[in-house]
Amino acid sequence: MIKTKFETEKIPVIDCVICDACGKKIEKNKYNEFDDFFHIEKDWGYHSDKDGRNDSFDICSECYDKMLESIGIDA
Repeated sequence: MIKTKFETEKIPVIDCVICDACGKKIEKNKYNEFDDFFHIEKDWGYHSDKDGRNDSFDICSECYDKMLESIGIDA
């Protein structure tokens, strides 16, 4: 005989997103999804002065446009 039970699994859910450049809270839209934002993640490897470092940033669309403009790329 197999006896079963139900368990509640806890899973991580994104509660809010904050722009790491300007601090703006990125809101959920009417479909309960976050407005678009740019997520950057970089694991630095050998042959860099940042070996073993992990950088992770979330940037709102306005700051993304400013970032592109600052390096000479049309948004």
